Amino acid sequence: MNITVNVDEVTLATVVDEVAGFNDDGDYVRHQPQTVADLVAARIVERLVKDDQYPHLRDQVIQVREELIRAALAPVIEEALTVPFRKTSTYGEPAGEPVTLRTVIAAEAQRMLTHYESDYGQRKLTVMQALVRKEVEAALAKEIRDAVAQAREQVSGEIGQMVASAVAAGMRSR
Repeated sequence: MNITVNVDEVTLATVVDEVAGFNDDGDYVRHQPQTVADLVAARIVERLVKDDQYPHLRDQVIQVREELIRAALAPVIEEALTVPFRKTSTYGEPAGEPVTLRTVIAAEAQRMLTHYESDYGQRKLTVMQALVRKEVEAALAKEIRDAVAQAREQVSGEIGQMVASAVAAGMRSR
């Protein structure tokens, strides 16, 4: 009995198995094709993870990926900041002259420095003044809490010594 097997061409895209499992969204998938590339990639990952150099290699890959992303996004961000666009009304109709995103950001920062937080109440503070005041109050409160805790420790130590000496004197007088 002779069995003849003919394999025409095997590539990385050749399907070798069908597996059941979960996709990236967590949905159950009954028959997901598994290719030669999938098996090769799984074997490479398995060997890399076992290697002592894997954490260093992973950090290098992340660093290279971040550099590539920054390089790819830099022209897009620059274009977004410098290409003029027209603001629109609440109805989507063009309103005013064309502006750049850079000028819109600068105007918003200027507004933060000069716009009042509230028109009600006795104190009128700009948004920036209110933020600075809040941070100064928080820092001052922390310093005061620390100073009170330190004073409490000193006083409690002194009171403890005074009580101990009074008790000792009372015991001696008996």
